[in-house]
Amino acid sequence: MKVYVVIPTYWTSRQPCFKETIYDHPTEIEGEFETLSRCLKSLAIVKSEFQTIVISVPTRNSLANIVEKKVDSIVKPFQEKLNIKVFHPSTLLKLKRRLKILGFKNFSNYLSLKGYGNVRNLCILIPYLDDADAVILVDDDEIVVDENFLKKPLELLGKTWENKQIFGLAGYYMYKETGYKLKEPENPWFLVWNKASLMNQTFKIIDLPGRFKPTNFVFGGCMAIHRRLIENVCFDPWITRGEDIDYLLCSKLYGFKFLLDNQWNILHEPPPKKRGFWGEFEQDVYRFIYQREKFKFLEKKLGKKILDESLDPFPGYFLKEDLEGKILVTGILYHLNQHLNELLKTKNLRQTYKIFKIVDLLLAKAKKYALKNRQKYYGFRKLWVKTVKKLKGKVKPF
Repeated sequence: MKVYVVIPTYWTSRQPCFKETIYDHPTEIEGEFETLSRCLKSLAIVKSEFQTIVISVPTRNSLANIVEKKVDSIVKPFQEKLNIKVFHPSTLLKLKRRLKILGFKNFSNYLSLKGYGNVRNLCILIPYLDDADAVILVDDDEIVVDENFLKKPLELLGKTWENKQIFGLAGYYMYKETGYKLKEPENPWFLVWNKASLMNQTFKIIDLPGRFKPTNFVFGGCMAIHRRLIENVCFDPWITRGEDIDYLLCSKLYGFKFLLDNQWNILHEPPPKKRGFWGEFEQDVYRFIYQREKFKFLEKKLGKKILDESLDPFPGYFLKEDLEGKILVTGILYHLNQHLNELLKTKNLRQTYKIFKIVDLLLAKAKKYALKNRQKYYGFRKLWVKTVKKLKGKVKPF
């Protein structure tokens, strides 16, 4: 089996920019600290044979050239040992030109390095075009600590489990301080938006008897995807974050089961997020409203059901009809807390009204986005399935 480890690496600048793609914690190009070399160094302990692809992702177009040079310099010491190929923004432009020449202009227009879903699609398409049988997704802020890191998922990937072939496997993240659990914030606005707590409840299946079991979660930095699944399911370019779990749910809806392997994990050591609660909350509002509306549309189109209690506690809690209420309560609690001293001093009720309008506007924009884009994945997935098999053998990504 020809196996590829694919690592997207995200880069930004300290210089302010009005418009750039938002990621959780991109590396600053001016800084001394970076995580990519640490990740590559850890891969050297893996005993299995594999090839590596590093995908460089700038948060804005103006950084493309400098990011390419930076990533090349980091990769160079590991290139031969890990058999690394680097896919840059300039590589993408060449690939898109080749696709257009061959008559795949429509498909080419969808290929992009902007947004998690688009990046993940390149993470599976590039190795597929390079004749991969299996793709292992790893993020650059992770550390491989098990020499059998690749051997474990490949024991089942593409094979049969309970009379069904398995083409997607999920590992899980480990943290030095908390094991597989996330830290649970105690701020008042988490009373309703208790995402970490709900995820920890979902993670309890890791400790249940049996190595493999059906799962509602998968981490984009520890997932294995067989070429058969790549041919049939793509990531969603329109989802703002959580593209990994969304991929699992789309796979499930189209008849492909993901299993959790409770013996397969990776150490996750991300740098601190700089956007704070509100930045992530905004993207989650867009994410969950869009996701709910998309799956409602797909359920009707495909005659299948996915939005049910089987998704509880996570992500099901955020895909129910009371989602808007949860968003309003959370946003208002957050802003009231931020401006509490000012409100107590001035006793200005108009300020409270402004807070409500801020949250209500966010909600309105997110609902508009969801309704505008909810049908697009269906068409894109059909184009993906129609195109990728035709490309194999005709187009090389490098």
